[in-house]
Amino acid sequence: MNATKILQSVGLNPGDSVFSIDNEEALEKILKFIKEFELRIKVKKIGKDDWETLFSGYAEAVTIYHSENYHQERVVFLSNEKMLKKYGLTDEDVARLGFC
Repeated sequence: MNATKILQSVGLNPGDSVFSIDNEEALEKILKFIKEFELRIKVKKIGKDDWETLFSGYAEAVTIYHSENYHQERVVFLSNEKMLKKYGLTDEDVARLGFC
């Protein structure tokens, strides 16, 4: 079976994305989340590799979790707790972000 032929046969463009979010959109949502939860994250100190880790986690979270109550952003921060503590995330923040 050829994926391109199947898609074209039903009028779908093989080059179209199923899901797409760019770094800027992801960062805007993360910044809104940080502000909403009053997290004292030193955003300007986060390096490229750590941003890539956060964006990768965000892309995965968007496909699994709904967007209500910042579930996607909370999952990203909770799953990267250790790394984000370098930038100001506290144990109290982690407790507030938890789903309990």
